[in-house]
Amino acid sequence: MEDLNLVVRELIKKDNFENMNIPEGLFPSFEKTGDNYLMKEQFLEAIYTFRITKNNDKLSKIGFLCLERNYLEFAFKAFSFSEHKEGLNKLGEDFLKEGEIKKSLSAFKLADNKEMVEFIVKNF
Repeated sequence: MEDLNLVVRELIKKDNFENMNIPEGLFPSFEKTGDNYLMKEQFLEAIYTFRITKNNDKLSKIGFLCLERNYLEFAFKAFSFSEHKEGLNKLGEDFLKEGEIKKSLSAFKLADNKEMVEFIVKNF
């Protein structure tokens, strides 16, 4: 298995993951690369790497780790890519506490939290 660091960095620059067709046989190498990024606390690279492999468990783990460290933008990417509603709701609350109304609204919309979306639209 190879470390696909250079490949991942090029893919991040292009940011066109929806149209990517990566052979599943390369997934173990991408997973290893993502784990290396995570170990080095290179969260953005890890998030995009696990997005490639569609590893929602790892994306959610990174999201909660970033929440703990108050890296809200990274948490948003991780939770939105993994469609983790609980994480998105928590993130929406944190954004709201920080006064980041638009970001909070985005997180609650992705979490399908109609009550909080309505609250923000009505009050802000």
